Formats: sequence, C-alpha cells, structure tokens
Amino acid sequence: MRRMDRHAFLAAAALGGAALLTGCGSSAGAGSSAAPASSRRVRYPGDIADEPGALTISEWPGYEAAGTEAQTYGLTAGRSYTEQFGARGITYADIGNDDKNLNAMRAGQRFDVLHPCVSYARDYVDADLVQPFDPELLTNFSDLHPELTALGRIDGRQYLIPWDWGFASVMYRTDKVAPADATGWELFWNEKYRGRISMWDGGSTPLRVAGLLTDPPAANIDDQTPDELARSKQLLIEQKPLNRFLWTSEYGNMRPAFQTGEIWITYAWPSAYQAMRDELGADKVGYLDPSQGKLAWMCGFMMGKDTASPLHVHRYVDSFLERQACLNLVNLYSYGAANASIGPDDVKDAALAAELGLGDPSALDPPVHMEAWIPDRAAYQRAWEEVKAS
Repeated sequence: MRRMDRHAFLAAAALGGAALLTGCGSSAGAGSSAAPASSRRVRYPGDIADEPGALTISEWPGYEAAGTEAQTYGLTAGRSYTEQFGARGITYADIGNDDKNLNAMRAGQRFDVLHPCVSYARDYVDADLVQPFDPELLTNFSDLHPELTALGRIDGRQYLIPWDWGFASVMYRTDKVAPADATGWELFWNEKYRGRISMWDGGSTPLRVAGLLTDPPAANIDDQTPDELARSKQLLIEQKPLNRFLWTSEYGNMRPAFQTGEIWITYAWPSAYQAMRDELGADKVGYLDPSQGKLAWMCGFMMGKDTASPLHVHRYVDSFLERQACLNLVNLYSYGAANASIGPDDVKDAALAAELGLGDPSALDPPVHMEAWIPDRAAYQRAWEEVKAS
C-alpha cells in the first residue's frame, strides 16, 4: 500500500494549516539545539495495577469496545483490553458532535478518553482539557501512517492518536432524486425536495458546507471572514425550511428516516452509505462526489487531563490500533484506518473500496476538503445557533 505522500498532506494543510503548522512548530529560540520543554517526551510512571482503571469515555455510537454491553454493532476493536481488564469499569457517553462535546468539557464535564476529530485537537489543548500520550507505551503506534500521527502532534507532543478517517457527503435515494439534480452540495437547497431533506445538526460543519456554495465561495471554509460567515449563515437560514428535521443521531433518527423513505437526501458518512446500500439495495442509494468536493475528516483518541488511569488509557487506545481491529473497522463501517498495513486488497467489498478509496489515504488529496482547525470556532458555533433559532 502506498503511504500518503508529502504533497497530499501539504495540500491538506494548505486548506487550514494552523493545526499542522502549529503542532509541528518549536518554541525554542533561533539556533537553539535544545528541544522546547513542551516537546519533550511525557512519561507515565507507576504500575497499571495501582490505577483505579475506571474509564469514562466520550464516544461515537458504534465505536464502543468489544466486550462491553454498549457494543452491539459488531466492532471488534478493544477486545484485547476488555479481555484483560474486564468491561465493568468502562462507561460511555454519546459524543453527539465535536462542538457539543468541546463545550460540555469546557463547562466542567470530564472524560478519561475522548474521540474527537483532528480539527478540534488544538481547541482541547488550548482549553487545558487533555494531556499528551507517550507513544512508547503504544505497541502499535509504529504501524500507523506517520502523516496521520503528525496531524495529531501539537507543540511537539502526541495529543491525538489517529484511528479512523473518511468522507462526508450527500447520501440520497437514486430512485427518488432526479440524476440531473444530484451534482453537488446544492442538492440540500433544492426546493423540489422540500420536506425530504435532513441536514446534520453538526455545529461548525453546516457552515463549512455553506461556505462552498456562497457567491463567491469562501476562500477557506475553515477560516471564513466575518462577511463570508454571514453569507454562509444566510444560506443555511434559507435552507432550513426545506428540512424534514435536523438530524442529531446517525442511528437514532437519520438512518431510520432514510430507510423508511421519510427523507431522501441527507448528510452522511460512509458507514451510513454502506448500511443503507445493504438495507435498500445498491441501486437505490447514491453517495455524491460533489462538484465542489467532498468533505473529509480524520478522528482519533485523546486523553483527559484529569484521568486517574493514564496507563489504562494507553492500553485501551492501543487495543484499537491493532491490525485486526483496524481491518474490522474498514470492513464494518467503510472507513479508512490509520494502520498503514491495511490496503485496498484487504477490503471485502472491492467496488466500495474503489469508490471510497479505502486502504488508500491519498484519496484525501484535493479537491477533497480535509478538515482543519477553525481559529474562530466560537463564531461558527454562534452562527449555527442563530440558524437554528431563525
């Protein structure tokens, strides 16, 4: 399998490279050979047997560790941890979306482990909510794509351990939507399908989508100027009445509504696309390659600052990085995995692998819009709340 080349990730960084450039930067003075204090390896001494081992985890539904009561979707990641330490000490909370989780933690909610996407990593670090990992405690760390691990490095330390990556686009019913209408993100604004549309209640994400469609489009959808953000907000206010509802849970309300035909057009990730193909038939479900470009994301694990069990956190995360765990992720959800040993030939559905670039992270190259840190995230959050209140 070909590793991501430097061009691919320099291009991704150019879309909003503050996260990458800041993460790899040094605070040492010019000409200094000493590593800045923030970049020195962090260590977690002691014995894992002395830790309480109770982990509260903010997680996306479906990603819970195998062996826990919460895992009912077929994911096998985490099994080696639960077999060794048991599952009783693990408690899960639905992450909802990254904006919601970040705000909850800023308000005092604490987690031992969280599973955000990389564009939010610096927000958690800047808010002093997380602490870095010691990669030497992760036996599978060396198997990960180095270009992905680099995106999780902030101020020289590994704050985020990458695990999953993929796309976000428009999923639609090909037997209900005219082919001529299914060309780009503007499908969400098509009056013809009023009441059959459901945009995700995704915090910053809808503003990024709208930024691709304003006239003129935002120069950088992750760092929109006040004027650009105002245009994006207005576009979403105009789109809002076309929605049957704003979906808040992939499993709780989006998938059921799509499956029954209550909605025909929705924002979705590859996991939902794969599932709806299986339920309704591949001839009835489409996943757009929009003319403006798909969105893309990379998510991973972060460790809460106040955890009393950092060694358990390392073991838990390491159990997700194993080759078989990552292979199961790819075949179960049609997401890419950070483990570099997995290639296209490992994917059971060859057609889906080719369509989604599974096993080949170069699929994230432009014109795909790889997520990046949003410097003024509060402005995006305010704008989305104003859309919902309109």
